[in-house]
Amino acid sequence: MLNALLSFHPETALSLPKARTATTGADDGTGQGPSGSCDLVVFPSNRQLSQRAHGMAPKTLWRHLTALVESGLIIRRDSPNGKRYARKDACGQERFSDAFGFDLSPLVARAAEFEGLAEELRAAQKRRALIKERISLMRRDVSKTVALGLDEGLPGDWEGYRQRAMALMTPLRRIRDDRDLETLATALAALRAEAAKALESQVNVQDMSSNASQSGRHQSNSYTQPHPVLEPASKEEGGDGEASMGSVNAATDGVETGGYPLGMVIEACPDVRDYAPGGKIKTWGDFLAAAGAVRPMIGISPHAWREAQAALGQVEAHVVVATILQRSIHSSEAETVPGPVAGSPAVVVNGSPAIQSAGGYLRALTEKARAGEFALGPVLMALIGQRLKAKRARAAGTL
Repeated sequence: MLNALLSFHPETALSLPKARTATTGADDGTGQGPSGSCDLVVFPSNRQLSQRAHGMAPKTLWRHLTALVESGLIIRRDSPNGKRYARKDACGQERFSDAFGFDLSPLVARAAEFEGLAEELRAAQKRRALIKERISLMRRDVSKTVALGLDEGLPGDWEGYRQRAMALMTPLRRIRDDRDLETLATALAALRAEAAKALESQVNVQDMSSNASQSGRHQSNSYTQPHPVLEPASKEEGGDGEASMGSVNAATDGVETGGYPLGMVIEACPDVRDYAPGGKIKTWGDFLAAAGAVRPMIGISPHAWREAQAALGQVEAHVVVATILQRSIHSSEAETVPGPVAGSPAVVVNGSPAIQSAGGYLRALTEKARAGEFALGPVLMALIGQRLKAKRARAAGTL
């Protein structure tokens, strides 16, 4: 609305003019003549305002005008009959002797104040961006450390670390208060230090064991103390786990998965961005690294991951992991609703039941892929469609 009002002023720059005296018409040096300055008063009709405000409804128009007046950005100057108009002065010059409408002079008078506020806002935005970047980097470090501990079966409370990390995966776009961001950063820093210390202690133990062994064989991966089961394991599962797929060859950048562009995948699975540095995914390499970090955090074992990649393909398997995250109990869109049985709440994502066991769900999709019964396109389209449907329902207040 303010932009629409400014568009009715003939000049591209606003300044407080000096008013003239009543007798000579010369400047009196005060900036205000007997009738006050009219050079900053605009007087459009409601219809003209609505047109320049992209068809704004009359009630909405008046609500915004009232807000601008109450905030001291404009002054309403009403005529005796309530109309908005201006009169030329008696000298026949271009300036007006009287004008009734909306006075824009507060914008000029408070320009220095607004510039100071804008500078403060820019500084606050920069601080916020730096905090978010620090949080993203710490999330990545925690994810890699926990993945290594889980995949290698190292002694330690890695499952506890994983659960704590998932509790700190609140989407940054939902955090409005900078103090909450600082609190999150502090908690992540503590978790990262604790997990790194646990990993370092195991590395030191393994080094000592290796040095003491006459055969020189590395015994740290014998699984004598296996980590907690992440998801139902198949009967043939055994042996050691492979390294995490968190760092994937970035040569797939620019490749489209099964004809589906990266933008569509991100639109369907926006939560995967929280696992990328800075919360941004610009290339397929960024996506693969982020999805690879998601895999151990949501409880998918190395064996299930290997089988999924063999059946689905490397890139497609990463996309499936992102879709599982988006539909799981860890999704930013997950919410608790009353269950079918009294006292037993259920977790849903955009109206559909949330995935409870990511590993078990991936195994089921892997079997479907082997039987030729799985297609990625309908899954992506369903996620996008469910989000749009839920958004419309929320807007209508019927969700």
